[in-house]
Amino acid sequence: MLKLRPVFLALTGCLALSAALPQAHAATSGVLTVPAGPAPMTATTAAPGVLDYDGIPTVEHASAENVAGLMYYCDSHKLVTDTTVRSLGRQLASRQGIRANPAYAWGGQGRLMISPTGMFDITTLNRDQQEAVCSRSALRGPALLAQ
Repeated sequence: MLKLRPVFLALTGCLALSAALPQAHAATSGVLTVPAGPAPMTATTAAPGVLDYDGIPTVEHASAENVAGLMYYCDSHKLVTDTTVRSLGRQLASRQGIRANPAYAWGGQGRLMISPTGMFDITTLNRDQQEAVCSRSALRGPALLAQ
């Protein structure tokens, strides 16, 4: 039985180490997990005044981090064929701290920040409306890059 104890300790140590590795790897690899945030509004649950006359939310309050992530979403879902979206997304994402911010990850999932504490899920809009959100977000690019 004494000979099994070192083996048992070695195995339990390996298990403990392997359980810690995915977290350590994620922290050093730059992989960003999407944290829970405020429950996003949808096209059917939007509060009065959130959607404009076109049925899309305002992009005025989206942060640079959120717009960078949203540009990734728009490009990867081929919502805009213009290279401006891809270029803007890359320029913003290359800035210090942008990719580590939860707003970047939320934007990459199609969530637009409509206020400091509110989000809107643009995936609940029809394709034309999603394209409009992408275009309007891209128009904020020069102001965001100047900050």
